[in-house]
Amino acid sequence: MKAIGELVLDALRAHPGHVAFRHGSAELTYGEAERLVLGVADALAVAGLRPGDTVLQIRPNDPLQWLVNAACYVAGHRSAALPPGALRGAALAERLDLVAPDAVLAQPGDPNLDAWLRAHPEVRVLTDSDLTAAREPGPAVRPAPPADAVVRLAFTSGATGPVKGVELSGGALGAVATTLRDTLPWPERPIVLCPESVSGGFGNMVLPTLMLGGTFVIPAGPGPDALLEAAARHRPSVLMAMPPALRALLAHPDAASHDWSSLALVIYSGASLTDEEVDRAHALFGEVLCGVFGQVEAPKTIAWTRPADHLDPRLRSSLGLPFPGTEVRVCGPGGRDLPAGQAGELWVRGATIAHAYAFPGGTPVVDGWLRTGDVCRRDADGRLHYVNRVQDVLRIADAYVCPSDLEAAVSRRTGHPAAVVPTGPASVAVLVEGIASWDAASLDAVDGPVRVALRDAPVVVDAVVPAERLPRDFMGRLDRARLAEAVR
Repeated sequence: MKAIGELVLDALRAHPGHVAFRHGSAELTYGEAERLVLGVADALAVAGLRPGDTVLQIRPNDPLQWLVNAACYVAGHRSAALPPGALRGAALAERLDLVAPDAVLAQPGDPNLDAWLRAHPEVRVLTDSDLTAAREPGPAVRPAPPADAVVRLAFTSGATGPVKGVELSGGALGAVATTLRDTLPWPERPIVLCPESVSGGFGNMVLPTLMLGGTFVIPAGPGPDALLEAAARHRPSVLMAMPPALRALLAHPDAASHDWSSLALVIYSGASLTDEEVDRAHALFGEVLCGVFGQVEAPKTIAWTRPADHLDPRLRSSLGLPFPGTEVRVCGPGGRDLPAGQAGELWVRGATIAHAYAFPGGTPVVDGWLRTGDVCRRDADGRLHYVNRVQDVLRIADAYVCPSDLEAAVSRRTGHPAAVVPTGPASVAVLVEGIASWDAASLDAVDGPVRVALRDAPVVVDAVVPAERLPRDFMGRLDRARLAEAVR
């Protein structure tokens, strides 16, 4: 399988006159994009960068961001990116120290970044004009980096533990692009509208779009208004978004009056949608939802749900079936394979996975298997169903006891959303949402039913705690770290 740098150039050379990118009212053809990729690669070489050096972007979401990544893929540099303003002060300095970039591409004016750069004069500082200035083209034929060369440094979110720097090879990213192109039900020459940053997970969808001769559209700005404007202007056949962006669009007062008849596919990733959200999306877009599940260590290529799966209430919240070429195991705490229906840690093997961390040092892969840290169940048909993160479950004997299972039992019994927080090897506290304070009536109405709901579970209920609102992260999932703090 080809590495991603070769696939980028093959794709851009296949349709030189066709539009590759649109951003607001600007557009870029495949031929122009190829010249920019090669020009940026030349500019990085002129700046003294060598294969293996790290180029960090801290700049807005636009086509140039992806093209700089692509130039790194072609030249064998490690590309990395941070959204502007995402980190400040000591947090930004800490991340920059971990990344240890050889060059930073950024817009001027960030005092935190400027202070760090002054303290590190050896780091080259580049601007957009440095990379896009007209210059004599380099050699038409360039030596391709080996497939095992690391060309991407991606970061985990830090929502479930310390941030990790994930090293992805050109071969792994080439396999990601090819797998996504060959598996998902793309329309012909797709017009893809994506409000998410191309430096994040959805950046892995750019090359499959180009390999299919399509056009990748980036809205002029953030938010549902810019997304609606881009949809009206460009009439996409594919919409890609994370659940927060989809929720904002579904809630927008003008969304229902927009003509979505051009859409053949809506791809979401990052979290499951609720039954209500699926129904609302079907009413707005048609029955075109497609869920994609992956991790930074296995980008967008662990499992996926087809549009037809979203018509079945039993399947619409699943992670779906594994991608072709991706092997999965569901294992108990000791590494034993578990039968269908039993919760265990998801292990993954395939061509698309990362094999090393830049920080903390080490490898996420043991004996060829990526231990994802996600606890899942596999049903009789082989579909995966997410349950919890492994650090949030109780290990009792050789089995996992999952808070989400206990939460579902409590919610069914009490009618209130609930959160279960481990407090010991086999004990939990239960937070119940929608109750501002305890009194005798609420104690009778909730405390007793909570304990009844969990009487057959292999845990002891330490406490039942009222919570006006349960803390959630930006994806709408229970924020387990803040829950743990709430019961200390």
